[in-house]
Amino acid sequence: MTLCVGGELDGQKVDKEVKIFKASEIDPSYTSTYYLQIYNRDNVMYQFWHPYGIDLHGLSTEVLEILRSAKS
Repeated sequence: MTLCVGGELDGQKVDKEVKIFKASEIDPSYTSTYYLQIYNRDNVMYQFWHPYGIDLHGLSTEVLEILRSAKS
């Protein structure tokens, strides 16, 4: 299960064995395409879905906050 960060599926957990998927697979009214982004924090790999066309720096900052809150 991997968390979507940003876009139409923000905050939803999506379980897919692919690197890219269309949000329309979840809801036909959605138009976003999501790609799998992998983060390494303290030698632990984390995976998040990010929508194409959204600022990666901003999304990475949001992911870092998620990872920080999960440790506390």
